[in-house]
Amino acid sequence: MKYLKLFLKERKGKLGITLIMLLGQVVGTLLIPFLIAGIVDNGILKGDMNEILRIGIQMIIVLLITTVSAVLGSYYSADLAAVLGYYMRDKIFHKSQELSIHEFDTIGVSSMITRTTSDISNLQQTFGLVLQLIVPAPLIIGVSIIMTAYTNITLAVILILSVIIFIFFARLILKKSIYISKRIQTKLDNINQVIRESITGIRVIRAFGNEKYEEDRESKAFKNYAIDMIKLNKLFAILNPTIWIIMGLSVAIIVWIGGVFSIKGTMEIGQITAVTEYAIITLSYLILATTTSVTLPKMKSCLDRIEEVLEINPEIKDLNIEKEAVKKNPAVVEFKNVSFFYHGAEEPVIKNLSFSCNKGETTAIIGSTGSGKSTIANLLLRLHDIDEGQICINGVDIRSLSQKELRYKVGYVPQKAFLFSGTIENNLKMGDKDATKEDMKRALSISQADSFVDKLSMGLDSEVSQGGSNFSGGQKQRLAIARALIRKAPVYIFDDSFSALDLKTDSALRKSLKENMTGAVKIIIAQRVSTIMDADQIIVLDEGKLVGIGKHNELIKNCSVYKEIAKSQMNIKEE
Repeated sequence: MKYLKLFLKERKGKLGITLIMLLGQVVGTLLIPFLIAGIVDNGILKGDMNEILRIGIQMIIVLLITTVSAVLGSYYSADLAAVLGYYMRDKIFHKSQELSIHEFDTIGVSSMITRTTSDISNLQQTFGLVLQLIVPAPLIIGVSIIMTAYTNITLAVILILSVIIFIFFARLILKKSIYISKRIQTKLDNINQVIRESITGIRVIRAFGNEKYEEDRESKAFKNYAIDMIKLNKLFAILNPTIWIIMGLSVAIIVWIGGVFSIKGTMEIGQITAVTEYAIITLSYLILATTTSVTLPKMKSCLDRIEEVLEINPEIKDLNIEKEAVKKNPAVVEFKNVSFFYHGAEEPVIKNLSFSCNKGETTAIIGSTGSGKSTIANLLLRLHDIDEGQICINGVDIRSLSQKELRYKVGYVPQKAFLFSGTIENNLKMGDKDATKEDMKRALSISQADSFVDKLSMGLDSEVSQGGSNFSGGQKQRLAIARALIRKAPVYIFDDSFSALDLKTDSALRKSLKENMTGAVKIIIAQRVSTIMDADQIIVLDEGKLVGIGKHNELIKNCSVYKEIAKSQMNIKEE
């Protein structure tokens, strides 16, 4: 409830106006029975036409005020609910940008999507209904009981008993529904995950003829969700008829006892009518409030799930570490005795790693699968924090830089080339929002992407589908490289970014990088030896350890691990 309270505190002005409008609606609603009683007792029964006309005019004024208050109350309630939805989504989005890869994986992509969409939508809708239907209920009940007691104490007691019985049954049902509501949202996460995998993995499913298995998996997820929804609906199905029975009996008893008092001459017919109206209004608002209350457990569950994300204390955060004085050093990037453990791992994935990258040089990193190559890129970007040692850029520990400042110093091409829906230009401008057309054309030329972009009828304005699905793997990689090159950074990381390129394009791209990016450090993580043969230095990893460093010709002679990798890819004879 912490963030909901913060929201209400920040929007207390708008909340105050909303409550005033709702109060006007409540007062108007309760005045109508009182005025009707006056017409019956002082006008109709006494035959006083002037009194009927006077009270009638008062009723019209009250109705107008009530209508205006109701309309404005509904408008401000809906507006406040919409702003709450925006507020929560904005908080979730900014929090997601702060989370480490491990924290994001712990929550899960499907669960994150559910919390940002379904959970916040439920919270928003229920909040609007709470303002309109639940907030006015206590006031209406209290005033109705007071006005009934003013007329007749006995009838007030009956009304109080009806409300108590009503609340008892409603509370009993709602208490049982809270646990089920929490399970429902968790199972909705599972449905989103299954559907997401079945859509994104459709090619694999069809290639392996796995449609039946996926259908069974989806059916199981839908069935589990449906079972809990049926249980929840059964609870509310019991609640509704119970409410109507209580309401009907209450009104019947009030009319019966009121009739007895009327015969004895202790109550006027108009007073009986007014008390009956108060009972109907009270119980009607209770019905509306209860009908809305059935969504409260779900709202509470959604709010808890949202706040669970917002309350995460990010592992990676900007630290107040004093920047060391920069010493003259040709190395732009330095790893000094770096070790790193993944969460729950007994052995480090990177062990006591030390190397440096000089300005204008190309450093290649190679090793078998799981040797820690991509982990180096993640550590340099500070997507994970190291456990031991130090990583420096231009002599400054990266932990003393803000995350934004650090990542602006690095142009990064991920292992899986991912493009966003929009245009080619939109994607390139992610690297630098101020990039000119000339900057984009230069980056496309260096990355060898101009060869196909220039052939597109719309050029830079050509549409990009979600994930770049309307481009081949090689085209996506070249566009991703161009996006990184747009950023004029001192360091560029290419994480196995040439894997989908043919050898001719690979060679041309590396040559272009060497000629055009002379002032930057280029770190190439690769599987293919042919991609890194001309690097200024090659770092060979084996199980997270540095087992070789040097040029290609040196490593072929001196590093057995590198020699084995080269032998598996090239025609190298044993010496």
